[in-house]
Amino acid sequence: MSKRLSFLGIALAVGGIAAGLGYVIGSDLQDAGADSVGAWGLDLDHSAPAWLEIPAPDVEFRTAEGGTARLADYQGQIVLLNFWGSWCPPCLMEIPHLIEVQEALVELGGTIIGPAVDSGSAEKVLRFARERGINYPVWMSDYETAVGRFGAGGYPFTLLIDRDGIIRKQYLGPQTARTLLRDIGALIVRPPEPDTADPV
Repeated sequence: MSKRLSFLGIALAVGGIAAGLGYVIGSDLQDAGADSVGAWGLDLDHSAPAWLEIPAPDVEFRTAEGGTARLADYQGQIVLLNFWGSWCPPCLMEIPHLIEVQEALVELGGTIIGPAVDSGSAEKVLRFARERGINYPVWMSDYETAVGRFGAGGYPFTLLIDRDGIIRKQYLGPQTARTLLRDIGALIVRPPEPDTADPV
């Protein structure tokens, strides 16, 4: 069995248990045309989501342009870190939504970053990104980094990271712009409160 087929198998296998592990499962792309919102369509009136509090690993990646980058370079910005593959059909379904979210996110002081997992050469990935109109930075990644350092249980796998480099939300499977903008809006308007509990 190829590694790519095993990725798809992993995604299907974990789908039934991911909700119990703090993931948001993408299931509404069938209604993408109706559910997709404009760049400023942030839903600020919903109940605040349950936030995670996981420091994001500071891993060095290669960029599709041939340089290097780290998440620490984006300290002070909101980051959506989206692990995807050019071989992954659900990832391709999600890309138009990410393009829409990026248009809003850059105005709000943030960015999407898309590490491409085992998707060929940097030149191939960069060409693919340009053909798809991807408007956010694309990095190069592999299975070991995506799973071993960031806990990807399938693809696409997305992390919402706050301005302090803390992972606040995990998403397994394709998400709509509406879902992502909702959570970004909540993170901006109602950020997590610091833990003021007395140390034990």
